[in-house]
Amino acid sequence: MKKIAVYSFTEKGKLLGEKLSGLDSQIEHFYNAKTAGGIRSLIPDDFKNRDALIFISSTGIAVRMIKDYIKDKTQDPAVLVIDDMGRFVISLLSGHLGGANALTEKIAKLLGAVSVITTASDGRNIEAVDLFAQKNNYAIFSMEDAKIITSLMVDGKAIGFCSEDKAAPINYPNLFILQEKDFNSHLKTLTEEKKLEGLIIVSNKKRETVSALSRPLPIVHLVPKNLNLGIGLKKGVDKETVAEAVKKALDSINKDLIAVKAITSIDLKQNEKGLLEFAKELKITPVFFSKSQIEKIEDNFEKSEFVKRTVGVYNVSAPSAFLLGGKIILDKFKHEGVTVSVAEE
Repeated sequence: MKKIAVYSFTEKGKLLGEKLSGLDSQIEHFYNAKTAGGIRSLIPDDFKNRDALIFISSTGIAVRMIKDYIKDKTQDPAVLVIDDMGRFVISLLSGHLGGANALTEKIAKLLGAVSVITTASDGRNIEAVDLFAQKNNYAIFSMEDAKIITSLMVDGKAIGFCSEDKAAPINYPNLFILQEKDFNSHLKTLTEEKKLEGLIIVSNKKRETVSALSRPLPIVHLVPKNLNLGIGLKKGVDKETVAEAVKKALDSINKDLIAVKAITSIDLKQNEKGLLEFAKELKITPVFFSKSQIEKIEDNFEKSEFVKRTVGVYNVSAPSAFLLGGKIILDKFKHEGVTVSVAEE
């Protein structure tokens, strides 16, 4: 299925829809009079499975057709409206995470039309928190927190920014860069001096730790996806045991599960149900390395004769995590037949 659907309802709209589908191979055009069941019949499936819906119509028609399917900005597709004269392209829904604002600019340029973007942060040339997170592949612990901080930014309030990541800070003129040590020593003084009213914290530490450091200011906690897990496990270990082992391992180094980017093991374990189900729960496709790949680097890690007799290499978890990339920050954590190693990129 193509990623973008364009719906037209008038003869002029039809011509515009055909023009758009001819300009971009990702765009599929539907004309109401030539669509079995009408365009309304397409909306339930398209809203769920397409990246963007473009209505060449009034905003009223678009709103009435999509209103029953709107969930939230993390799930909804981009929705645009274009008048059938091709004068205005309006970003209607999912401007940031759904990409409606960026698509609006692109379509307006293709048509030579005026783009209409009404999100408050864009109107003030402020980088919204959710868009900043998406750009840098950060998970957002709470969309409500992101909304609160973005609202403070729209009002021009002073915001503190502290990041463990090397990416550039969020684009905001009234931003004060803080070091992690500031939270432990003189955050209160900084808050009073700079009149900080909110914090943006980029950290893969546990949510509880970040929240405790930042009280009492409102915060949005953004989490870099930069932890690679190497997992070794005995045959038949269930998902719950794998999950508990990973949680305990991450707790031991004060890292949050949401920061996990990838999961790996030796290819002999690629059919282990417990491992596969755990990875699926995290929406991660596990990577499996061969015995020969692990053998090349296993001398750099602790060796186990038992593991060697069982799977043919001296160590599974740490070499596997290392092969995914990053620095090993947890060499080995054992729990009920599961061994977990963690590498941080």
